[in-house]
Amino acid sequence: MSRLIRPVLAAAILLAPLATSVQAQDSRGTPVYGSVRLSSGFTPDPHKLSVTAGGAIDASRVNATGCIGQIGGNPDYVLNYTAGEMPLYIRATSDEDTSLVVRDPQGRWQCNDDTNGLDPEIGFENPRSGNYAIWVGAVGGSSVAAELHISEISEGTGASAAIDMSAQANFGEIILRSGFTPDPHSIEMTAGGNIQAASVDGSCAGFVSSSPDYEVTYRDAGNFPLTFAFTAKADTTLMINGPDGSWYCDDDSGGNGNPRVVFSDASDGVYDVWVGSYSGEMIPGRLTISEVQ
Repeated sequence: MSRLIRPVLAAAILLAPLATSVQAQDSRGTPVYGSVRLSSGFTPDPHKLSVTAGGAIDASRVNATGCIGQIGGNPDYVLNYTAGEMPLYIRATSDEDTSLVVRDPQGRWQCNDDTNGLDPEIGFENPRSGNYAIWVGAVGGSSVAAELHISEISEGTGASAAIDMSAQANFGEIILRSGFTPDPHSIEMTAGGNIQAASVDGSCAGFVSSSPDYEVTYRDAGNFPLTFAFTAKADTTLMINGPDGSWYCDDDSGGNGNPRVVFSDASDGVYDVWVGSYSGEMIPGRLTISEVQ
């Protein structure tokens, strides 16, 4: 009888590691909620996805700091990202306590639990291009409803966040002299951000970024008005800090939800321009600066 038992025991011993290996993260496994390709500057920002967080695996088994909660074997989502000059943020929001586990393109594991209250966030200040395998974990429960956000914008919102007038403009800067050509001067850019413009000045509306979107140095001011306008397919706003240090804002003066700010007696100096979106989403459009329109 002992000869019959030994092979069975040996088989059980051999199978034990195999059973354990099944309960492990497989970054190359088929993602539960699919995948997406995003390039730096993507819109809308944030990219959002509803998921069910949780799973049968204890995230603490991942060889990285701060990994907690329950996750599944395959990734919930895979981001194929083409990096630019923007940072990359991966977040989850939920009415319950959630966590994040991410395997980046370099094969490194990163985890987070409570960066934003009970909501997790993992940021990459200098992200690499490639695949980001993402798990959304449930802390203290087997599964919870959650929303995954992928963004290039810092999370700070409302009056607690602040604009930085000294920061480099998102879409560059230019020197324009009165009588400039071509007129209008125009530039393609993306409106929006996570800061409430009203927290800067009560007459302003929409959501703007921390940094100015464009910086205009105007010289040799003459008898022409200087007009700033933005056109897009959605409702946008303008917030401009003029050479006198005052704020000039507009929502719909350009018609069709487009903003327009006119300096009828323009003076020499720096005009820092923020283009906001009324909804908070990132909206592509065109900024124009003119002395004749």
